[in-house]
Amino acid sequence: MSAMIPDPVVARERLRQHADEILAALQDGKQPPVWETEVVDLKEEAGRRDRSGDLLAAEPRNQAAVDKLAPELRCFSNSPGGGAIVLGVDDKTHDLIGTRLDVEWLRQRLHVATGVAPAIEERVVRGHRLLLLLIAESEVPLEDPDHRLRWRVGDQCRSVDRAEWWARRAERIGVDPTAAATDRRATDVSRGAIVVARALLAEAGDTGSADATDEELLTRLGVLRPDGSLSQAGVVLLCPSPRPGLELSQLDVVGGDVTSTFRPAAGSSVLEALREVEIRLDALNRVRPVNRGLVEEASRALPPRAVREAVLNGLTHRDWFRSEPTTVRWIDEDDTLVVTSPGGFTGGVTPGNALSTRHARYPALADLFQALRLVDRQGVGVPRMYQTMLAEGHRAPLLEEVPGPAVRTTLAGKPQVPVVARLLVSIEPAPRRRDVRVAVLIDALSRRPFLTSVQAAEVLQVSEAAADLALETVADCRVDGHPVFAHVRDAHVLSGELQALVASGRFGALPVRDERFWYRRSDSDTVAAVAALWLEVHDRVTSGDVATLTGMWQANASKHLTALAEAGNTVARGPGKGRAAHFQRVSR
Repeated sequence: MSAMIPDPVVARERLRQHADEILAALQDGKQPPVWETEVVDLKEEAGRRDRSGDLLAAEPRNQAAVDKLAPELRCFSNSPGGGAIVLGVDDKTHDLIGTRLDVEWLRQRLHVATGVAPAIEERVVRGHRLLLLLIAESEVPLEDPDHRLRWRVGDQCRSVDRAEWWARRAERIGVDPTAAATDRRATDVSRGAIVVARALLAEAGDTGSADATDEELLTRLGVLRPDGSLSQAGVVLLCPSPRPGLELSQLDVVGGDVTSTFRPAAGSSVLEALREVEIRLDALNRVRPVNRGLVEEASRALPPRAVREAVLNGLTHRDWFRSEPTTVRWIDEDDTLVVTSPGGFTGGVTPGNALSTRHARYPALADLFQALRLVDRQGVGVPRMYQTMLAEGHRAPLLEEVPGPAVRTTLAGKPQVPVVARLLVSIEPAPRRRDVRVAVLIDALSRRPFLTSVQAAEVLQVSEAAADLALETVADCRVDGHPVFAHVRDAHVLSGELQALVASGRFGALPVRDERFWYRRSDSDTVAAVAALWLEVHDRVTSGDVATLTGMWQANASKHLTALAEAGNTVARGPGKGRAAHFQRVSR
């Protein structure tokens, strides 16, 4: 009988026990039977010594420590059962060094760097604060930046090929059907699929895999098992398909005439069909002029990266036990892409949390897409769609579960608002321009006057605590030296300086018919709408609140609020006077 993967709670407790045995020996000043094992490693905090080797003062934040720990986390996560790292011990002399690293900061930074968020526990041994990192076993192999896979062998991290990793995984869990062995062999793989695979790897700079023999290539991709059989993932993507797995159609308008179609030839593989669909979409996604202020620039109707991610999502996460193809539709007049994939959402993913929740229906198949360099890292497809769409002034992607069930992803090219794109590309520091949280929050604040922490959590599809971290990140950003955010009581707003830059045309002209920055007007209807939104989450509104949210003079805001109250529209005057004057929601 194969060994099943233990309950995660049980596995974590076993790791904790192994680590505590070594920590107990350190506490007592004794020599444990083995200092480092297959599941426990001792690490000194990197970046704590100067050139002469002398110890430097500890700090709560240390990026060098994150950089050093990241590959170790991937290694342990790739290993059966996971592993534990004791941080704050010299791994050569076993002297206690200690660490002051902030636990939450370290967990967040490691998660960003590796996709792994370890449990981190504090320990005090002989007066030294240590950190115990408990790393769970991953459902998919995690690559180092050089595309190597490593796992724990004895007390060292050693290279492992994908095929061996998946074979071990299948032995331990036996759940993912695409990781299972089939009766197909390397000779059953479509010749065209091999050609496409080599081309994809060569384009990604992986010439070693691209130049390998067919068998070596399939082994590196993780689909040819040690016994010579193909995995189900390899059969699904690389072998001749009995029915089309992917189709493309072009329409003039929604519900209009079909002007062209692509249906794969009989006997071709899904990978070949994907390559052909990408080529055709590249032609359909035409270059068009975009007016950005006084300069007319050329850009694609839709961001090519978002288009690719939408199609790949529709293949990777679909239900492959359904016979229908994943359908891709291009709507000419709307510059819109619609991808519909058989099977509903799984693993707790919903339209309301798809931006922040990761789950692969078939981990082995998802890993094959990564091995082919079609995706950079599993679980980042939806965030990348959001970031690239918003960064070019488009609406966020629309993900829906429709009857069937099926998942439908819509990327709308129109309307496009270059102002938002120009604003986002002006963000400093520059790396934040690629941060999906920054794009989502600024896009949201271009459409509504303010965001509370709860509302930010809703638009980011994360917890309120995670939203607060994102809001702090954006608060540190600048545009032309000005802060991006300001505050109105407990709410976050775009700063007055940034609003002034938008109004001045610094980022180009706003379209006449557009909902962006609608609240930066001085009429009574705008004041009523802004006050109503504020009173949905607050018990009172003042003229100062409205003045900050709309950009009008406070005296004008007071005049509009007073007129609304006298008319019984939206607000009623509160009991306070003078500086305490305020307005409340109209009682119904």
